Amino acid sequence: MIKGILTSILMTTAICTLAQNDIANSIDSIMRQRYPVDEPGAAILIMKGDSIVMEGYYGLADLETKEPISRDTRFNIASISKQFTVVGVLQQVAKGKVDINQCILDYCPQFTKSFWRDIKLWHLMSHTSGLPDSRDRSNRQATVVATDETSMSYFPSVDSLRFTPGTYYDYMNPTFILLAKVIESVSGIDFITYQQKNIFDRAEMTTAYYFNPAQHPKNTAHGYITDETGQWIEYDYGEETFFATRPDGGIYATTRDLASWEKALREGLIIPNELLNTAYSPFVSVSESHLCDYQRRPNTYYGLGWFIDTSRDDTKVYHTGDNGGFQAYLAKYPSKDITIIVLENRNDYDRWQLATTIDQLIFKTLCD
Repeated sequence: MIKGILTSILMTTAICTLAQNDIANSIDSIMRQRYPVDEPGAAILIMKGDSIVMEGYYGLADLETKEPISRDTRFNIASISKQFTVVGVLQQVAKGKVDINQCILDYCPQFTKSFWRDIKLWHLMSHTSGLPDSRDRSNRQATVVATDETSMSYFPSVDSLRFTPGTYYDYMNPTFILLAKVIESVSGIDFITYQQKNIFDRAEMTTAYYFNPAQHPKNTAHGYITDETGQWIEYDYGEETFFATRPDGGIYATTRDLASWEKALREGLIIPNELLNTAYSPFVSVSESHLCDYQRRPNTYYGLGWFIDTSRDDTKVYHTGDNGGFQAYLAKYPSKDITIIVLENRNDYDRWQLATTIDQLIFKTLCD
């Protein structure tokens, strides 16, 4: 009897190993065709539990030095950064110092218009605040080098909301800077220091950092686009607008950093599981929004810092990011314990097409 059980376990393990090898080989072939060795490229890492199913690095991190993309290459993860800001606030919720139903005026009393009293913290986390993005973009150079402070400087001049808070999805970047102010107000330390100590260090994200225009650490990729002649040009800080704001899009990280992040979240090392489940819950429909088309597809919702896709029986929790020449994608299927990370330093390919292909391979081949 015992021998039969052991034989069954060994056979299942062997089948799973073969399935994982099939996925790795199939995705590696796709990625090699997608990213030529002498062009900007991508890094990919897929996990089941803590086991890496597939990891690959393609193309160049820096076209001038010809530095190849590797496991040490740090990419701007753009709007994936938003979940880190949300989690920083949720840590204060776990300590009983903050409630997501609190009014933002409890932390930003400088805003005097009456409608600010209707905006709760969860509205800011879920893109449902109703605040318009009416930043002055008339001076291109000012927008290229915008900071957290200058990007939120228009808030006092806002005279009305677009809609009643909590009723619609309307993707908004500057509101996450307000959430950073909440973290600073409650913790008593600056946002970057807080996030380093309580997020990056706890999750063992050893090479992640928040963008600083005065620094370009070793192993940091440049973002690229092609010009009208088809030539690659650098397209990150100094070339693109609003690249430098941090709570909404300023993190640089490797695929291994993000794998560590996912592991720490799953194990409850960053916030309690009940709060994480709250963040993964659908707060507003993206699909039904008439105000914003970013990630607007069927069966899509937004939680607190994450998109939720219910197209399959196995719900996908994910976020995308776009900044300059960078594209990023971080997704998970919690019920399958699967994580998918794709970071690119070029923005000319259809990210969702690749994500869909990977999903199909995983669900066709990978063992439960």
